[in-house]
Amino acid sequence: MKKLFALNTMSKKLLFILMSVALVSTAIVTIVFSAYEISSAKEEQIESLGSLSKMLSPNITTALMFDDIDAVQELINPILMRADVISIIVMSTTGEQLAIAHTEDTQTEQSIEVNTLLQLDMYNYGVLKIRANDSYIKERITFYTKFIMILMVFTFAVSLILSLLLRRKFLNPILYLAQTASKITTSHDYSLRAEQLSQDEVGQLTSCFNDMLYNIEQRESSLENQVRLRTNELENANIQLQQYAYQDGLTDLPNRRYFYEKLQSLVSVEGMKFVLIFIDLDGFKEVNDSLGHDYGDLLLHQVATRLQSCITTKDTVARLGGDEFTLILEGVSCPDEASKIAKAVKSSLMQSIKIKKETIYVTASIGLTFFPTDGLTVEELVRRADQAMYLSKNKGRNRYEFFSYAIEEKATEKRRLIEEIRTAIVKNQFELYYQPIFSIDGKSVPKAEALIRWNHPERGLIGPNEFIPIAEKNGLINDIGQWVKSQAIQDTVQFNVLSEKTIQVSVNTSPLEIDRAGCWVDEWIVASKKYQLPANTILIEVTENTLMDPDSSIQRQLKRLSTINIDIAIDDFGVGYSSLAYLQRLDIDILKIDRSFISDIESNDNSIALVKAIITMAHNLDVMVVAEGVETQKQYDLLKQLACDYIQGYIFSKAITKQEFIEKYIIPIRNNT
Repeated sequence: MKKLFALNTMSKKLLFILMSVALVSTAIVTIVFSAYEISSAKEEQIESLGSLSKMLSPNITTALMFDDIDAVQELINPILMRADVISIIVMSTTGEQLAIAHTEDTQTEQSIEVNTLLQLDMYNYGVLKIRANDSYIKERITFYTKFIMILMVFTFAVSLILSLLLRRKFLNPILYLAQTASKITTSHDYSLRAEQLSQDEVGQLTSCFNDMLYNIEQRESSLENQVRLRTNELENANIQLQQYAYQDGLTDLPNRRYFYEKLQSLVSVEGMKFVLIFIDLDGFKEVNDSLGHDYGDLLLHQVATRLQSCITTKDTVARLGGDEFTLILEGVSCPDEASKIAKAVKSSLMQSIKIKKETIYVTASIGLTFFPTDGLTVEELVRRADQAMYLSKNKGRNRYEFFSYAIEEKATEKRRLIEEIRTAIVKNQFELYYQPIFSIDGKSVPKAEALIRWNHPERGLIGPNEFIPIAEKNGLINDIGQWVKSQAIQDTVQFNVLSEKTIQVSVNTSPLEIDRAGCWVDEWIVASKKYQLPANTILIEVTENTLMDPDSSIQRQLKRLSTINIDIAIDDFGVGYSSLAYLQRLDIDILKIDRSFISDIESNDNSIALVKAIITMAHNLDVMVVAEGVETQKQYDLLKQLACDYIQGYIFSKAITKQEFIEKYIIPIRNNT
C-alpha cells in the first residue's frame, strides 16, 4: 500500500498535482458556498418570522386596545404550529408579560428572537416577541451537506478522469522517451531511436535525445574498433610473452621454465616412465674466448638443431642456459635404449661444425637418470642427472654416465665437508705444521715450510690435499688463507725470538687469494706491522701460472712485498706454462724445483739435465734453489753435486708440529751456540 501511494514516478506526481488542484478548488468553493447557504438560511428564517410577526401585530394590537387578553392568547397559540417556533410572548410597554405560548423545548442554546412593536397611531401598546430554534438552518445544512458530498464525489470522479486523460495526453511523449531510454540502457543497442510524438519542448527533447544516441553510437563503434584492435594487439603480445616465457630466444628451443613445468607434469602422471639427460658442451668457453660470443651463439643454435635430430617428436629438448641442454625421453625405461640416444647425441656433436669460415669441434659430457628409478621428484631427478653429467666430465669428457647412488654419496660427502670446513674456520680447528728446509750440508735448518693441517674432531688429522681444493672451489680459501697468514707470522716471530739465527718461514699462497686490486698484499702489510715481523723471515710461495703476465699489477704487488722485506718464491717450478722471461723482470728470491723432477733424477738423465739447467739458470740470476720431495740418499747426493742450495723432503724430516719443530731445530741450535 505504501508503495502504491509513493510518488516515485512522474505519472503519479502529475496525477497528484492535478487531483490536488481539483480537490483544493472544490473544497474552497464548498466552504464558501456552505457559509453562504448558512447565512442565507438564517436570514430567511428571520425574514419569515418577521413577516409572521407583522401579520399578527395589527390583530394583537387591537385586542390590547380593548384589554382582551384571551383574544391575544388565541391569536398567538396557533403560531406554535410552526416547527421552529419555541415561544411567543406579548409584553406591555412596562415590561409586564401579558400573554405567552411556548413549547416544551425552551432551553435550546441556539435560538433566533424577533421583536415587533405593537403600535397603532404612533402609540405603543407593547411588544411581540417570537423565539425560534435553528432546526430550519440544520435542515438546510443537512440538505446541502448531502448535496455537497454528492457534488464532491462527482467532482472527484470527473477530476480523476480528466487528470488521467490530461496525464496521458501530456505524459505520453515523456513516458515513451523514458521507455526508449530504458530499453536502450538494457539492450545497449544505441541504434534505436525515439519517435517524435509532439512539437513542443518534449519533441525538442526527443530530437536532442536522438542526436545524442547517434553520437554515442558513433563513439561506441569507434571504441569497439579500438578495443578490437587493442585486443588483437594484446593477443599477439600474449603469444609473444608465452614464447618469451617458455622459449629460448637464442636457439628457439623450450627454455628452463618450460623444462621444469614439463618435468613436473610428467612426474605427476601415474605409471609414467622417462629418461632425463643432461648435456654440457666441452670446449664451449674456448670457442667464446677465442672467436667471440657471436660464434658461440651460432654454435649453440647448431647444437640445438643437432639435438633435435636425435630425438622423436614426443620427446623434449630444452636449453637450460649457457651451454647446458637437456633431453626428456618419454616412455623410455631401458638403459640400452637410453644409451643408444646418448651415443647418437655424442656422435652428432663430435662432427665438425662450420660457422662462417671457421671449423669448430665440440664434444659433450652427458649424464642420464631414470624416472621413477632414480628419483620421484623434479628436484631429485635434476640433481642426480647433473651429478651424472659432472661424473662424465670428471672422467675425461666426451662420454656419458648413468646416475648411481655412489655419485650422490660422494656429492653428499662433499657438501658435508664444505659445511665442516666452515665450522673449522669458525672454531679454529686448523693447525700449522712445519717441514724443515735444510741447507745443502744437511746440518743447519735456516728455513721451514708452513703446511696446514685440519684437526677434525671425528676423522683426526687431515692433510691439505683433502680439503684445500674444495675450499678453493667454494670460496673458502680466502678465510683459510687469512688464518694461515696470521698464524704463520705469529709463529715466525716466536721462532726468531727463540733462535739465535734467522729462521725464514715459507707460506703457500693460492692463486685464488691473489687479486688484481692488491688487497692480499695489504693484508700481509697490516699483519706484518701488527706482529712486528722481522725482515726477511717470511717467504711467500706462488705458482708459475700466477706470474704469466709480469707486466700486470702482480709485478707491482710483488714489489710492494719486497719493500717490507718479504721474500718471494716460485713453487713447483718447471711444470707451469709461463715464460722464463719473468725471472729477469721480477724480484724472485727462491726457486722450488717440483718433486716430479726429483723423483726421476736417479734413473732419468733428462731429469738430471733439467735440474742442472734450472740450478745453473737460477744461480746466474742470483736466485737460490730448493729441491722438494727429496726422499733417498742418492737423490740427495746428486743434488749436492749439482750445487742445489736447500733440501726439503722425507730424507731429513716430514712436516711436524710447531712444538716439535721448536724442540728439534731451534732450542738445540740455540743451546749449541
